[in-house]
Amino acid sequence: MDRLVLLGTGTCQLQEHRMASSALVELGDLRLVFDFGRGVAHRLVGLGLAQDDVEHVVLSHFHPDHLSDLIPYVHAAAWSRIDPRRRDLHVYGPEGLDVQLMRLLSLFGPRDLARPEHFRVVLHEVTDERLRIAGRGGTAHAFVYGDLPPAGNHGLRWTHGGTSVALTGDSSFHDQEVDFLRGVDLAVIDSGHLDDDEIVELAVRSGAARLVCSHLYRELDAGALGECAAARGYRGRIVVAEDLMSFEL
Repeated sequence: MDRLVLLGTGTCQLQEHRMASSALVELGDLRLVFDFGRGVAHRLVGLGLAQDDVEHVVLSHFHPDHLSDLIPYVHAAAWSRIDPRRRDLHVYGPEGLDVQLMRLLSLFGPRDLARPEHFRVVLHEVTDERLRIAGRGGTAHAFVYGDLPPAGNHGLRWTHGGTSVALTGDSSFHDQEVDFLRGVDLAVIDSGHLDDDEIVELAVRSGAARLVCSHLYRELDAGALGECAAARGYRGRIVVAEDLMSFEL
C-alpha cells in the first residue's frame, strides 16, 4: 500500500503526544523517512518496522529536532541483539551533510560504529533540486528537493500514481513555499513558524487540495482556518496533524 504516515508532528518542545516532525513515505518498492528527530525511532518500532525495512532517510536541514534520533537509531543498528542491521542506511541531505553527520556519528567513537562487515551509513549530499532514489526492486523514484528558507531548509515533493505530495520541513511563509505547494493533492506544512493568517494565505494561494498543519508549536483550530480560507475562495481542506495520522497515496 502506498501511504504517508506522520511519525511526528511536533517540534523541539517535549510533548507526550507529539514527537518531532517526521514522515514515513511508502511508494511501491521504496520506503523512506523524511526527517528523523526526537521519538522517530520508537515510532518506527511501533509500526512494526525492523532496521532493514528502512533504507533511506532524507533530511530537510540540520536542526536537532529533525535529525537527533539518528543517534539511537544507528546505535541500535550496530549493536542490537534483537534487530541488528544488515542493509546499508542511505542518508540524503543538503550541502554540508558529510560534515554535519560525521560530527553527529562521531559521538559513537570509531569502534562503536565501525561495523562495515554488517552495514554502512552512506551519505548523499544533494546539490540541486533533482533527487532520485532507487527502491528495493530497482525502480528509480524522482523527487524535487526544493530550497525553502530559512535555516538551509529543503522540502520534498513528488508525484506517484497520479497523486502529488509535498512536505515542507521547516519553512517560513514566502513565495517559494507557495510555488512549491501549488496545486498539490496533499501538502504537509511547517505551521509552527506561520501565524493563522499566513496559513490561510498559503492555502488560498497554493490551492493545495489538502493542507495538513504539522510541526506544531501551538494548537490550531482547523475549522476556523478552513472557514477563513473558504471565504477567500479556497476549495480544499485544512487539517491539523496528529502523530501516526496516515494518508493513502
